[in-house]
Amino acid sequence: MESSGGWLGVLALLITTLGTVAGTWLGRTRTTRQELPESGMPPAPAQPEGTWTVSPEMYRWFQDQMSQMHVRIGDLEDAEERQRARGDRMERLLGKALDHIERQDQRMTAAGMPLVPMDPELTSARGSG
Repeated sequence: MESSGGWLGVLALLITTLGTVAGTWLGRTRTTRQELPESGMPPAPAQPEGTWTVSPEMYRWFQDQMSQMHVRIGDLEDAEERQRARGDRMERLLGKALDHIERQDQRMTAAGMPLVPMDPELTSARGSG
């Protein structure tokens, strides 16, 4: 029984090693292919082989990509700010509406008019404001 456990361990180690090698090979072959990214960015210009220098075309391409990214980030930040302002405005208006309802209820109660029971959601919203 113990010898089969040893063989199982060796088999598990062999399978793990083969899986790691296959995964590494697949990952390497997938990343070396030139594909157009999903974001629609134009492909980068070709670079000279065997050098660490960056061509002026590549530098301009990179600058263009970064400026486009900054514009997109700015647009997203502006949209977020507009949504936040809209949410704040909606919260303020809802608070004013609930205060108005509360004042109307107080006037009607003071005049001796019976109040109609409110929806539980409205009652809880009035209590929280």
